[in-house]
Amino acid sequence: MRPAEPPVAGRAGSGPPASVVTVDGAAGTGRTAVAAALAARLGWRWCSMDELYRACAVVYRRTGDRTSVDDIRSGADRASGGHPHPTYKGRRIDGLHGPGAAGADSFADDPRVRAAVTAEVRRFVGSHDAVVEGRGAGQAFPRAALRLHLWASPAQRARRDLAGPELDAARPEASLRLGMMAWNRSSWSLHDTVSRLHERVNVALGRRRRSVSVVIPARCSQDELGLVMPRLAAAAAGCTSDVQIVVVDDGSTDDTAAVAAAGGAQVVSLGATRGRSGARNAGLQVATGDVVVFLDSDMLVEPDFLAEHLRLHEAANDTVVVGGRHHLPPGATDPAGGDVLRRDSREALLDVYSYNMACLAHPWSLAYGCNMSVDRWFLERAAPAGFDESFVGWGLEDQELAHRLAGHGAQWAYSRAASGAHLHHDRTMTAERFAGWKANLRRFVDSHEDASALERLVPGMDPSRNVDYVDVYRRFDGGPTTADMTGLLVVRVPGSDDPLPAVQDAVANGADTVALVDEGDRAELAVLAEAAAPGLGVRLYSGADWERLSPVPGAG
Repeated sequence: MRPAEPPVAGRAGSGPPASVVTVDGAAGTGRTAVAAALAARLGWRWCSMDELYRACAVVYRRTGDRTSVDDIRSGADRASGGHPHPTYKGRRIDGLHGPGAAGADSFADDPRVRAAVTAEVRRFVGSHDAVVEGRGAGQAFPRAALRLHLWASPAQRARRDLAGPELDAARPEASLRLGMMAWNRSSWSLHDTVSRLHERVNVALGRRRRSVSVVIPARCSQDELGLVMPRLAAAAAGCTSDVQIVVVDDGSTDDTAAVAAAGGAQVVSLGATRGRSGARNAGLQVATGDVVVFLDSDMLVEPDFLAEHLRLHEAANDTVVVGGRHHLPPGATDPAGGDVLRRDSREALLDVYSYNMACLAHPWSLAYGCNMSVDRWFLERAAPAGFDESFVGWGLEDQELAHRLAGHGAQWAYSRAASGAHLHHDRTMTAERFAGWKANLRRFVDSHEDASALERLVPGMDPSRNVDYVDVYRRFDGGPTTADMTGLLVVRVPGSDDPLPAVQDAVANGADTVALVDEGDRAELAVLAEAAAPGLGVRLYSGADWERLSPVPGAG
């Protein structure tokens, strides 16, 4: 290898532009197996930067001459999924996974060697489409069609039972950057991972478009839909993906179906009422989108509503986007009309715990079906039956679904940008409604013993008791709060900067707790911070939130 000249981003060799996918991430996530299988599926070349760093360590150990690494080359390509072995002076280098490869990290940390490895990988790729795996691959090809960061839970990585050979047992994890896609492999097989990534590559290359289905259960909602549909149509027009709007007429006795159809929706008429769970399930049966957005029939959305939901699903797999909402006062029909909108009660809870839902012990408890989206592949895998139709009346059917998604590794992103304004209706907790909620609570707990903590919320829902719901919720969740500053390292970044390297450096330096203060209020940082520091629960705040909430607002 020779030291690289300044790289041309996204180009490989002197031929036509190549399509490149990079695969980086933590040890124990099957990077090599994923990269090789994905390349084979695509019919592309693949190579490993980590293999080259290991080859450097082996050759240096044999020769004692650090400059000898200049004669290392990537081996013959085997696009069928075979292993492209590095060579030294034309001879294959063996022992890349043995003790002779110890010290590879020191070569990866050497700027001269790192530049030389980058140059060699570019030479090897040439003008071919390729999957490039290893440390720094995403930085070596910053304009790659798709840049992946694989991660898994600490327990899953410790078991190291994912398919395929791993290249290293320990390495710095500071490789995740904004613009990469964080892919959680904790509960995904190699086959399913590669199948899903193959679809993502086709989208990135423009071979197919991502699509979204909006599922709206509606009963006797003609007036509300008359306001909702034009705004939803504007959001669809502002979205680059294919949009399907499904309105499920749940036994209406007015013109709900006609108003929905006039607004451009595909209407599913049930005849007899099946309730919200049944109506949503009926909508799911005809939904064709890659992403499914569940929306209430009285939510007024903004023009970038759908684009924001979809954007957050591009940041990480298995993401559940929980959109915010504000409540319009009686008679108001325009969120921009100057009326004072009542704040979403969940934001009062997130003020307590931070705007990263992963900091909650029970993040699924804040997933409301009035505005929530999930990848359809993940939904069908984690909850193939959809919503539980035994939940009747008001409450908990959406959180029960979210609980099942959580059990399959859901990642959570609360977005104030993907929000809506809820038309006013009577939300008074009556004795009858409370009885129905308690019946659904019993169904929930009977089906999921690990959800028994929900019973602690009863006092906060009981209309006969005058209690502070935030206090009740804190007894239910019990996680660390914004006020807990012990051992907290605050990372504060301007809205245009990438905070992920600082978060990863903080973890590498032994930080117990990190608060990320993002002036840009980027909701995707919740799922990306979880990938950068799995299990740590990085707290997330906008700059304004931190100044308003923190005991030491100037920190960071």
